[in-house]
Amino acid sequence: MYKTVKRAFKNNSHNLLFKIIADFGRAFNKLYENSNHDISCNGEIMVLKKLAKISAPIIIDGGANVGKYALLVHKYNTTSKIYALEPVDSTFEKLKENTQHIKNIIPINKGLFSENCSKEINIFSSDTHSSIYDIDGYSTKEKNVKTIDLVAGDYFLSEHKIEQVDFLKIDVEGAEYDALLGFKESIKQGSIKAVQFEYGYINITTKKLLIDFYHFFEAHDYVIGKIFPKRVEFREYKYKYEDFLGPNFIAVKKSETELIKVLSNK
Repeated sequence: MYKTVKRAFKNNSHNLLFKIIADFGRAFNKLYENSNHDISCNGEIMVLKKLAKISAPIIIDGGANVGKYALLVHKYNTTSKIYALEPVDSTFEKLKENTQHIKNIIPINKGLFSENCSKEINIFSSDTHSSIYDIDGYSTKEKNVKTIDLVAGDYFLSEHKIEQVDFLKIDVEGAEYDALLGFKESIKQGSIKAVQFEYGYINITTKKLLIDFYHFFEAHDYVIGKIFPKRVEFREYKYKYEDFLGPNFIAVKKSETELIKVLSNK
């Protein structure tokens, strides 16, 4: 019976009914895999709340934009010192203005990268889209190009005398893997407990696959999980997860058993 149905589907795979079924399946899978950038319901706030249960004195917000995420971090982790990095001058001014009333948020006018350098960045019409990469397939073509200063994470930590990071969030519009390389020594030494990073359609442009992140973190004794609305699902890599749906994953040092347990539970 199964083979008969399967053969019938293959022989008629482009008729209207099967096309509707296939489109529905793709849409349902996007919902199931949490293809959702709305921070209010995609699990990012859940992570911040659970961090508060175990205390996170030092948090780095890489790609802080205008400060909305940094303000949420402070809301749920009021005693944490938050380093908010934003390299685009005009956006950085908004970040400073939005966070000036909170002394625990420290705005930094730099971006994260694999080395200390300056690069050109594409600034699109919205504050939420600025990337050092030319994003293939992005519908908005209106953009400005500015030069920004970038810093390697290891250098940044040394410069600010930070010995341990409890939570590092990297949202840098496609340069996540480059930013990770900048923290390579700190990650190797276990100085960073947990790293949240984005993975999605932009990785098609950057040519950095999910498996590259798995290889990087597993080589340094981290486990990787995908962030869902109520919990983190820690899971081994499978080809089916290479779907570019995003949005957020988290890598946690294996020795941080309490944090892994807290994040895993609903």
